Amino acid sequence: MQKLVSLDDIELNVSAADWQDAVIKSGTILLNNGYVTREYVNAMVQTVKNLGPYIVVAPGLAMPHARSTNGVIKSGISIMTLSQPVEFGNESNDPVYLLIGLAGSNDDLHLKIMQAIATIFEDDRMLERITACDRREMVARIFNDVEVEE
Repeated sequence: MQKLVSLDDIELNVSAADWQDAVIKSGTILLNNGYVTREYVNAMVQTVKNLGPYIVVAPGLAMPHARSTNGVIKSGISIMTLSQPVEFGNESNDPVYLLIGLAGSNDDLHLKIMQAIATIFEDDRMLERITACDRREMVARIFNDVEVEE
């Protein structure tokens, strides 16, 4: 079993001007931790511009990502809560308080990471619990309690 996140993968109460700024900041966590290249961060934004706000997968939760061929170095995620929510243009799930940036080095591992995250959010109160956390250790504990097959 591998851990889903380290403390460096988590930023809390981040200020973002809009959805694009939020996606860039989420991607920059991935970049700074060696998961992706700058090209991948730019591709995360471009994906939303091209395909719309489908990355807002549940009320308050966005999962920005791009294709692995856009610069994934190794698989990982970033977790970022916002000090003020942002609108993506997804009527049923806006505004967004939590972004989980995804970088999957291959489709199989990407799917396993998404399944692990889906397991966490089976609890309807999880978004509220995570956004209420004031310490990265608290968030890491939530995410690292699920198993990710290698």
